[in-house]
Amino acid sequence: MKIIYIDTIIFDLQHAGGISVYFYEIIKRLLADKEVESHFIVSDGKKDNIYWDRLNLPEDKIIKYNKFLNRYRGVNYKETRKHTFISSYYRYSKNKNAANITIVHDFTYEYFSSGLRKIVHHWQKMKAIYKSDTAICISKNTQNDLNKFSKRKVDSVVVYNGVSDAYHAMTGVEVADALKSLTVETATVIESGNYVLFVGQRGGYKNWKSAVDLFKQLPENYYMISVGGGELTGEEIKLLANDCKRHFKLGALTEEQLCLLYNKAYCLLYLSEYEGFGLPVAEAEQCGCPVIAMNKSSIPEIAEGSKLVRLVDGPGLLPPGLTHGEAVKRFSWDETYFNIKRLI
Repeated sequence: MKIIYIDTIIFDLQHAGGISVYFYEIIKRLLADKEVESHFIVSDGKKDNIYWDRLNLPEDKIIKYNKFLNRYRGVNYKETRKHTFISSYYRYSKNKNAANITIVHDFTYEYFSSGLRKIVHHWQKMKAIYKSDTAICISKNTQNDLNKFSKRKVDSVVVYNGVSDAYHAMTGVEVADALKSLTVETATVIESGNYVLFVGQRGGYKNWKSAVDLFKQLPENYYMISVGGGELTGEEIKLLANDCKRHFKLGALTEEQLCLLYNKAYCLLYLSEYEGFGLPVAEAEQCGCPVIAMNKSSIPEIAEGSKLVRLVDGPGLLPPGLTHGEAVKRFSWDETYFNIKRLI
C-alpha cells in the first residue's frame, strides 16, 4: 500500500484556475484508488474555490494544519511510516519519513513580476524545489525554465497536464441542453457561432488588448466573449470603446458551458506570451475549435502537429479560412495520474 500526503493549500489561494483544476483531478483519482492510502493537509481558512466542495474529503483522512503565514511554511505532522508528500503550491514536508514531490507549473513570476512579490515567490518556489526528491514539470518548456532559474541541479521529470473528458465535440441535443443554462441574449450569440472566445486572466502578458484588436477586424455581426478573469477594468472597457455592446463578459462556468463555447466559437484567441502548459488550447482542440495562439513558451509543444491551432509570432491580422475540424484528444488526466503514481 502506497501512502501519500497531499497539501491542499492551493484551494485557499485560488477561486479557480489551472493549478486547482490539476489538484482537483489528482485528488479525485486518489480518493477512488484502493492501492493508495491518502491523507490531506487542510487549513481552516475560507475556501471559495469552485472545486473544493466537489471533493468531499473524508474527515478521517484530513489533517488540520494552521500556522501564522501558513502558505509560506513547511508542513509538519505525525507519520512514522515512509510516505510521499505532494505540494499543491510550493510547500514541503518537514517529516523525516517523507519523500517530497513538488509540482512545477510555470515561471510567470520570474518573467513578468518585479519587486518584493517576485522575490518572495521565487524564494518560496525554489526552497520547496530544493527540498524535493523530485520536481514534476507540466511541460518540457517548464522543465527548461526550471533548469534556467535553478542555481543547483534538480532531479525533474515531465508529466503533462491532463484535459478533462468533458471537452468534446457536442451533439445537437447536448448543445440545445447546454444553451438552456444561459441567458437568452448570451445563448442567442453562442447559437449563432459568430463570436471569438477569450478564456482566463486578461492582464499583462495575456495580451487581451491584442485579442480585442483582432476581434475588431471582424464584421459587426460578430461578438467577443471573455470568460473568467474578474470584472473588466475601466481601462479594458475603454479599449472596447464603441464595441462594448458586442462584448460579453462571463464569470466562472461549468465544464459543460465552457465546452459549449468552444464547440460554437469562430475561434479561441489565446495570445498569451507565456504558459506552463496552455490548458485552453488543448481544451479547444479537444472540442474541434480553431485556435489562434502565440508561437511562444510551451504552446508550440502542446499544439505540435495540430491542424486546428494557428501559431502567430505577434499581433496581426486574423488568418483566413478558420473552420472547425476533427476533435482531437491528446492529453489525459488518467495518464497524468498514472505517471505521478509511478513516482510515489
